[in-house]
Amino acid sequence: MIYQEKIDGYNIAMIRDDLFPYLYGGNKARKSIEYEIEMTKHGYDAMVTTGGIQSNHCRAIALLAAKHHWDCHIVYHGDRERFLTEGGNAKLVRSTAATYEFVSASEISTSMNRAMIQFASNGKKPYYVTGGGHDLPGGIAYVNAVRELVQVLREQGKKIDRIFLPCGTGSTQAGIIVGLYLEGLLDTEVVGISVARNKQRAMEVTTAFVIDLAKHYSISDDNLAKKVIISDDFLFGGYEQTTPVVKNWLTEVIRSTGIIFDTTYSGKALYGMHELIKKNNWKGDNNLFWHTGGIMNFLS
Repeated sequence: MIYQEKIDGYNIAMIRDDLFPYLYGGNKARKSIEYEIEMTKHGYDAMVTTGGIQSNHCRAIALLAAKHHWDCHIVYHGDRERFLTEGGNAKLVRSTAATYEFVSASEISTSMNRAMIQFASNGKKPYYVTGGGHDLPGGIAYVNAVRELVQVLREQGKKIDRIFLPCGTGSTQAGIIVGLYLEGLLDTEVVGISVARNKQRAMEVTTAFVIDLAKHYSISDDNLAKKVIISDDFLFGGYEQTTPVVKNWLTEVIRSTGIIFDTTYSGKALYGMHELIKKNNWKGDNNLFWHTGGIMNFLS
């Protein structure tokens, strides 16, 4: 479903994955459907993944594992005390049977591999889920999501010139880019607003994933990798960082729309979209914002 919103005077079409009806919503819940298919199809019965203290991805994986009575182990990078005391995603994970540990960023890979070996030694068949859903099932989820979007657009006779969304690991953006290509919408731009990485790193990771996902769909067009557009002008210091100006602006947006935007993901991207539309005079274009969720971050 495409929602029509008026945000700070601009007419914006919106996909609301914050309302996605599974595992408390967001793009990570949408991706979890593909993990569920993969796990069930191949008989996996344990999951290992990683993320930050308020990771939407870790919340979705922990709840998915709880639903199916699968074992789950999460390798966190962040402060243990913060995890044990905050609400939002952290509280939801604490409510499940998932086990977890806290390591430095440099120890994540080693710790995840160790957990995989431990599960296997206990007779389990564990599935390794890359942080943020930055793997094939995560990308496929958004190729499928674009198919749903395009069907609605065609039914309504609408055209989208530009799609904006938060860019974290880049897998959601890559899935949208490949999905648009498969649907023949080669002129629709996909603009990622980076929430953590500088532009060079974000471009490298997202472009590499576009190429990998394209191979999965037997796409050999070298120009597809050139479709990646990312802005790092709205980092405001990095992951989970913001400014009073952004906070105040989002407060007014929430009051005028009734839609929750957090300052880590969706709110940061919404602000970036607004500024880019204004700067580039895109206000007369058909702009769409892909709300990837974040209410649990808002409630943390």
